[in-house]
Amino acid sequence: MRRSLVVAVAAAVLCVPSLAQAADATYVRNPLTGRLAQHPRKLNFRDVDLTGLKWVQWGQTKAIGRGNASVLICEPSCADGHRVRGTVRLVLRKRVMDGNRRVYQCIDGTISGVPKAYSKISWGC
Repeated sequence: MRRSLVVAVAAAVLCVPSLAQAADATYVRNPLTGRLAQHPRKLNFRDVDLTGLKWVQWGQTKAIGRGNASVLICEPSCADGHRVRGTVRLVLRKRVMDGNRRVYQCIDGTISGVPKAYSKISWGC
């Protein structure tokens, strides 16, 4: 009896960290597809594609990442526009519970190397 109690307590202690990590997992929703991901390597907006994302901070009240941006410049129109490449700095914030998952609700970004009118991203803020 005592041996089985010790084994049960040891098993419970070993399982608790993984349960805590699962509860603390934080996601972000891809604005174009609606899919949830942790530490996404890419995010897509209607006229902006972000790739090669690397996260220097994740899971706290803010997530901070950097990567590459491809921006559709809609001049003279989006159909006749062209793409410009730049770099992006992202800040994710406003964590909310979505079912049993913690999700960053707000995506703010600054894109360098593109015309000023196209240099800001804000989604869900």
